[in-house]
Amino acid sequence: MQPTAKRLAILTLLGGTALVCGCTNTYSVDVNSAQKISDTSGNFTNNLHDGDQFGQSLANLHDINLDGIPDLAVGTPLDDDNGTDQGAVYILFMKANGEVDLKQKISALAGNFTGVLHPGDHFGSAVAGIGALILNGFTDIAVGAPGDDDGGTDRGAVWILHLDRQGLVLSQQKISALSAGLTTTLTDGDQFGSAVTAMGDLDGDGIIDLAVGAPGNSDGGTGRGAIWILLMNSNGTVKTTQKISDTAGNFNGGLHNGDRFGAAIADMGDLDGNGVQDLAVGAPGDDDGGTDRGAVWILLMKHDGTVSSSQKLSQTQGQFAGLLGDGDQFGTGVTNLGDLNNDGVPELGVGAPDNVDGGPKRGAIWVVFLRQDRTVISSSRVSSTQGNFQGPLHDNDQFGTALISLGDLNKDGTVDIATGASLDDDGGTDRGAAWVLFMNPVVVGQRVDPDVDMATLFSGRGY
Repeated sequence: MQPTAKRLAILTLLGGTALVCGCTNTYSVDVNSAQKISDTSGNFTNNLHDGDQFGQSLANLHDINLDGIPDLAVGTPLDDDNGTDQGAVYILFMKANGEVDLKQKISALAGNFTGVLHPGDHFGSAVAGIGALILNGFTDIAVGAPGDDDGGTDRGAVWILHLDRQGLVLSQQKISALSAGLTTTLTDGDQFGSAVTAMGDLDGDGIIDLAVGAPGNSDGGTGRGAIWILLMNSNGTVKTTQKISDTAGNFNGGLHNGDRFGAAIADMGDLDGNGVQDLAVGAPGDDDGGTDRGAVWILLMKHDGTVSSSQKLSQTQGQFAGLLGDGDQFGTGVTNLGDLNNDGVPELGVGAPDNVDGGPKRGAIWVVFLRQDRTVISSSRVSSTQGNFQGPLHDNDQFGTALISLGDLNKDGTVDIATGASLDDDGGTDRGAAWVLFMNPVVVGQRVDPDVDMATLFSGRGY
C-alpha cells in the first residue's frame, strides 16, 4: 500500500461485522543513542575557548579522507584566532560511533587559510559542502562570514575554500560586495552569508551553484530577509545572481518585519520534477501563532533562479500540527533528511533552539514528514523531554542551532542526524557542542481522517 494514500482499514469487529475507518498513515521517529562532541567529550578535547560557539553551523562533507565514514565541518564563528570573533571552522574526520578520529582547524592562523579576516567577521556562521567546483576529486566548502564589512557594515561575505584530503586549504576565493564578481547590491546589515547551501547545477553549465541567506535584508520592511541564488564559475567567482525576497524573485509568500527569511537554507532535491533543485528556507522570526515561533518556506525553483511556487510550514500553515511556543525560532536550522518513509518525498529537519522543553532555551529539533504537495503528514520532536533523547541538555544550550543529515553513520540501516548546541558550557561558558543522534527506524501509525462521515463509517459501509 502507498504510505500516503487514504485507505479503508479494519477498526473493530462487532458481532462479526467489520467496521472500517478512513485512515491516513502517520510517521514518527526517535533517538536510539547519542554521542556528544564538545571541549570535554567525543575525543574532541581542549580545543575551544569561552564564547567560541562551536556548533553554530554544520555540514556533511561526505568522505573526504576515503575511510568509508562521513566527515563533518563545524562552524565556530566567535573563535578569536588573530582577532575578536573572527571565527573558524573545524574539519572533523569521524568514527562510526560518532566520536572524532582526527581534526583540522581552519582560521586566520590555521589550516593553510591565507584569506584576510577581521574582528567581528564571524567566519563559520554558515558552512556547506559543495562538492568540487574544480573537478579534481577534492572537496570544496562554502563558509559564511555575515559580519564582514566589505562595502559597508555587516554586509557579509562567503568564502569558497578548496580543500585537500587532510582538510587543509589549497586555495580560497572571497565573495562579497567588493570581490568575485558579485554585481548585486548588498546593504548595511544584510548579513549575507548567514546561511549557504549548494543547489546543484541550476543553469546546466556543469558547475555547482549556491543559495546564500541574507536574513538582515530589508526588502519590503525591516529584517524581512532574503536569499541570493549565485550562478557560479569554476574558479569560485560569480557569473550572475538572482535575489529572492519580499519584493524580488517572484516570491509572493508575504513576509513581515523581523521574519529573518534566509537564516537557514537547505537543498530539498527536485520536488516537482522540473530538473531544478528546490529549497527549504528558514524564517525563525515569523509570528504565525505567536511571537517568533518561526516558519519554514518550501520554494519550488525555476532554472533562472526565481520561484515557481511556495508552501509555508508554520504553527498555522501547511498542516504542521506540532506545538510551537513563543520564541521557539523554528527554522533557525533546516536540512534535507532524505526519504525516511519511502514515499518518494524527502523529510525535513528543523531546529528550534529557543524551545523551552525542560528549561529555558534548551532547544529542540523537529523531524517533519512531508506529502507530495509539501504539506505536513506528521512530525516528531527531539528535545530534553521528548524523542527518547537522554542528553543531558542544560538551560540555554540552544540545541538545534544547526542540523544536518549524516546518512547512515553507524551502518544500522537508519539515517542519523547531527545537530549543534552552540551555547553548551562543556569546559567553559558558551564554548558550544555538537550532538550525533543515532536514530531508530521510522514507526508507522494511523489516524482517522477528519473528513470521514462517522455515521457512514459506523454503518459499516465506509466510503
